[in-house]
Amino acid sequence: MLQVPRHADRATLRQAFLRLCKQHHPDTTTLPAVVASERFRLIKMAYATLRDPASRQRHDARLGQDSSPSTSPVGLDLQTLQEQRPISPDRPLSGGEWLALMLLVCTLLFCAGLAGILVLQQS
Repeated sequence: MLQVPRHADRATLRQAFLRLCKQHHPDTTTLPAVVASERFRLIKMAYATLRDPASRQRHDARLGQDSSPSTSPVGLDLQTLQEQRPISPDRPLSGGEWLALMLLVCTLLFCAGLAGILVLQQS
């Protein structure tokens, strides 16, 4: 689920988790809300399992016993989920991203205004 090698270290797991969270978070993806929520939940569950040494050991033991295709605990085929609608790097910005951009622009304009005032006062 996290798209990492079987013996990945904690740093690699965390990097993969953060990357996938950005891609699949329901607020930032173009996937249908139900699919995005389920994918995001599975990513969080996979990370929680693999970052805990005892859980990871149990998981690795199950992988050694089970050679069936990868399916989620609720019976959703992960390959089918990924094929439903690919995530485009050209996706539209979410409402939160637009808000952040607007706040950044306002902050820059405010700072430029203050700098202009300071220059006028010194001259």
